[in-house]
Amino acid sequence: MDNISKEKEFLREIEKLSSQLIEAERGRSLFLSHVLNEINNPLTSILGLTKSIMHAAYENPELVHKQASLAYEEAFELDFQMRNIFAAAKIETGDIQIRPSAINFNKMVDNLIQDLQFKLNRKKLTINRITENFDGQFIYTDPAIVYTILSNLIGNAIEYSYQSGTVTIETILSSNRLFISIQDEGPGISEHDQNIIFKRFKQLDSGTHKLHRGTGLGLSIAKEYAELLQGELKLKSALGTGCTFILLIPLQKIKEQTEQYVEYGEEELF
Repeated sequence: MDNISKEKEFLREIEKLSSQLIEAERGRSLFLSHVLNEINNPLTSILGLTKSIMHAAYENPELVHKQASLAYEEAFELDFQMRNIFAAAKIETGDIQIRPSAINFNKMVDNLIQDLQFKLNRKKLTINRITENFDGQFIYTDPAIVYTILSNLIGNAIEYSYQSGTVTIETILSSNRLFISIQDEGPGISEHDQNIIFKRFKQLDSGTHKLHRGTGLGLSIAKEYAELLQGELKLKSALGTGCTFILLIPLQKIKEQTEQYVEYGEEELF
């Protein structure tokens, strides 16, 4: 290769790198804008609702209950987004340790569904649970990481489902692997966009007037956490068919004679 060809190739590489840096910076700027909205909006709502509750406390108990419920929902959303931001920061710095425990997995899923019930009620959605080979068995893995993955996947299925639809959660336990499938009845994702949704700072719905809440971190966290557990997260979807996220997690054997287990979601340790 002559010097002119080398120079042209070098310039092409520089131009490519420059475009990637500009795109990354644009993504980060958009992400920061979304984060500010996801923090400021619920905080503003919580402050307004609690102020109304203080004034209406002795006058209208029914109104107080309604506003307290709305304040809780906004606080839950804020907590959820902050947990994702902290999780992304830990992934970025590599500051994550696997802490496996014996988990009552079905109870974990039940607790998570209960936490998200207000979202299900808001859209009149139903949950279809399918389980195989559990029979009250425990699994041995990191409860915090699994809970974070599931909360993002189930929360995402609820967020993108149409009104009055069904979210199907299927779990199958084998001797050394946990299979989890979460299916919604939403609009689905095109093959092209399926290459985007697992990337950090990327959202399909990322315009100024977003239809859906969120920072765009959830699916990237779920995928990276699954890989941290030596598992994988896959997507089956097409436009008009909804989405099915499939999570596969290899399991460690439960230590014999263990008397401790975690019911994550209630944050209780026995």
